Amino acid sequence: MNKTILVLEDDSIQSARLKKIINKEYESCNVYTATSFNEAKDLFDNMSEVSLFILDIDLGGGPEMKDGLDFARYVRCYPEYEFIPIIYISSVSERALEAYKETHCYEFIDKPFSDETVINVVKKMFSMPEPTPAILNIKGMNDSRLFLIVKEIIYIEVYGHNLKIHTMDNDYISKSESLKNVLSMLPSFFVKCHKSFVVNTHISFQYNAVDNTLSLKGVNRRIPVGRKYKHSFSNT
Repeated sequence: MNKTILVLEDDSIQSARLKKIINKEYESCNVYTATSFNEAKDLFDNMSEVSLFILDIDLGGGPEMKDGLDFARYVRCYPEYEFIPIIYISSVSERALEAYKETHCYEFIDKPFSDETVINVVKKMFSMPEPTPAILNIKGMNDSRLFLIVKEIIYIEVYGHNLKIHTMDNDYISKSESLKNVLSMLPSFFVKCHKSFVVNTHISFQYNAVDNTLSLKGVNRRIPVGRKYKHSFSNT
């Protein structure tokens, strides 16, 4: 499988240079570039997988007032990206400690950089073992256990006296687990929208304020939004 790299660098000349350096060594590598936090976020939200991030810390203080560290924090909110390699490439070396501590970055390259330095670091990152995806481990039916990849869970609903977990590939029944207990095991982007429903807000969705429902990508039914929960979606 081809590797995918997302480069966040506000200097378009530097960004193009990084892409050229990487593709000279790795022709089949998909390198996407962004010059701002919002541009990088839009790219990332529509990507199925990213193998490596190369981020400039200082993005020039544009109108967004968000830098490379802010984007790294956003990426780390996803359990499956908790350990995906992040490289900072910046002249702001005094923020290196902050980068290591807060976002678990793997390498820090000072500007100006050489082609050789970039390639050596990228090779090192590509040689690392793939991280294990986050797993939800709960009771199934008939004394079985369910081991579900968190990022593939679309929504969960109360199903009689049990729970039904809807994933991208299948539906699973969990017996003797409460919705509250399962929600406590999941990342913060899983949100309760109704007393009987929890949704993954990292899945594309649309909120309908007329009938208080959510339309989730890939789901044929509409998910109800309870009156006490609609404030969480009305401003999204």
